[in-house]
Amino acid sequence: MLFVLAIVLVAGAVFFLLRALTVNRLQVESTLGRIPGYGYAGADDADGNRAWLRRIGRVAPGGHGAGAEVLRRKLAAAGWSRRVTAEEFAGLKLLLPIAVYFAVLLVTAAGVVPLLYGAVVGLPLAGLAYIGLPLAVDIRIHGRRDAIVSALPAVLDLLTLSVEAGMSFDAALQRVNRRLHGPLIDELTLLQRDMQLGTSRGEAMQGLATRVEAPEVTSFVRALSQSDKLGVPLAQMLRQQADDLRHRLRTEAEERAMRAPVKMLFPTVLLIFPAVFIVVLGPAVLSLMKTLG
Repeated sequence: MLFVLAIVLVAGAVFFLLRALTVNRLQVESTLGRIPGYGYAGADDADGNRAWLRRIGRVAPGGHGAGAEVLRRKLAAAGWSRRVTAEEFAGLKLLLPIAVYFAVLLVTAAGVVPLLYGAVVGLPLAGLAYIGLPLAVDIRIHGRRDAIVSALPAVLDLLTLSVEAGMSFDAALQRVNRRLHGPLIDELTLLQRDMQLGTSRGEAMQGLATRVEAPEVTSFVRALSQSDKLGVPLAQMLRQQADDLRHRLRTEAEERAMRAPVKMLFPTVLLIFPAVFIVVLGPAVLSLMKTLG
């Protein structure tokens, strides 16, 4: 009981410390929150529910400065930039381990598990929760990047056909975005929106390469920029990019297939061979032991 009381007191001290650090921001956001009452904008309930999460994230590690910029780029690469901000993610990364540890303490206080066992097990569970969110973002980034690279040749073919039919690049891009779906289409839709808002094509394409961070997308962006500068026919450039990308993907698939037997060797030796030896040699060993005994 004293242990749980101590945890509650520590949590209260952390809460008041965070509130003292964010008191100025709280006053500013409180003033801004009264603006909808004057008829300038509508208040969003979901945004109000996430306000405390953003305030905690601004003082959490990775929620401000260069760390927030890196986290913002990772969320954009994972496709989650519209769902959660860098401050919200940093606050969630800080609060989730605390919530997991307190959940374990509540289970312990209810008498389900012993107090010492709950206090010890709660620490590794909280650590897993702390590293689980960044790991989920990294897994999402790699999976989404592979999906973008896989879909790029087909999208380039459609752009090539549209350009050869007499459409401009912007019109062809709009047509492809309207007909298809997927991570690559989401990025191309964001690219089109940037160009519609006044960003130059080169800057918008560079933003696409920065968000995806894939060599194939970077090569496509570089080739498109050179096509604009040097006057290379756009359809010819797109077709060449699609052919090169297919050849590169085919070569990488062949390399993975050649490495597969080597990777399968270790599981085979460690898992399959011992079971085979037990089944084949087990009866003979038992018979020999019985004879010698």
